Amino acid sequence: MNMRRIFMGFFFAALVLGPAYAAGGGDAVRKVGLEEVLSIGGLDDQALFQWTGVATDGAGNIYVLDAMDFSLKKFGPDGRLLKKAGRKGQGPGEFMAPRLLACSGERLYATDQNVFGVYVFDRELRFLGKIPCPSLILALAALGDGRLAVAVMGMASPGKVLVLDADGRVLSEFIPAEGPGKGILMDSMSFAQDKDGQFYVAYLFRDSVEKWTREGNRLWSKAFLGQKKIATTEVQSLALPSETCFKDVALDAFGHVFVLGGKLSKHPSRDVYVLDKYGALLATFTLPEPSHCLHIDGRNYLYARANDGITLKKYKILYD
Repeated sequence: MNMRRIFMGFFFAALVLGPAYAAGGGDAVRKVGLEEVLSIGGLDDQALFQWTGVATDGAGNIYVLDAMDFSLKKFGPDGRLLKKAGRKGQGPGEFMAPRLLACSGERLYATDQNVFGVYVFDRELRFLGKIPCPSLILALAALGDGRLAVAVMGMASPGKVLVLDADGRVLSEFIPAEGPGKGILMDSMSFAQDKDGQFYVAYLFRDSVEKWTREGNRLWSKAFLGQKKIATTEVQSLALPSETCFKDVALDAFGHVFVLGGKLSKHPSRDVYVLDKYGALLATFTLPEPSHCLHIDGRNYLYARANDGITLKKYKILYD
């Protein structure tokens, strides 16, 4: 059996199966709540089948990758479906397992789970080309000016965060994991970059949230779950990590760090830890339903999963 398929299938299951600003929002935040403002997709319609990636633009449009529909979809600010592109396949603009999505300016960037590269679309969902990448992509962020940041899988060596230009050339890189030999998938991560170019990294299977400079210097590292040892399960004689710690990380408009907990949280895949830029825990809150990812747009609206991926929920973030 193809070992890469085993690794990526396990990784995918771990992630998926498992007005303007609100008042306040400074570092004095003590409590964070959510107010639902929009719901897209449901049991009685076919707007979404199982969404995986979500992104937004400055006009409030919402873009979604649908894994079971093998498509990229565009919804208006009111949740109405405007356009759909893509189908099952391996040709230009086609998907086999759509996974990650990001938006910057007039461009959308999408990944397919087993593809070494990033697909590029315009905001009308026209396929523009592919940016090559030297390895499989675990996390994605659009940095502007055609640059992308990607976290890539390490096999014999630790995973890396790469900054790529529009042609796929590596502009810079750093290795967040603490040394080689930690094991396959052990360094799986998500990340977000702030306006100063610094990275917030959350590890999928390690109780660690960290802040790194773009030059590759770690500023701080925090643990919140009390994990003593990484739990593993044996697959094809390989010990693979089995209990998720943190599933995603996102930044709000004030620079707060929102980290989505995984299986080891009190409410698995629902608890969100809100940190300041120094890593201090300001507040925690719990999503109404489990989610595999978080997205926060420029107006401080948070997007999360519902109904096992059939529904995308949009919430206004409320600060106290």
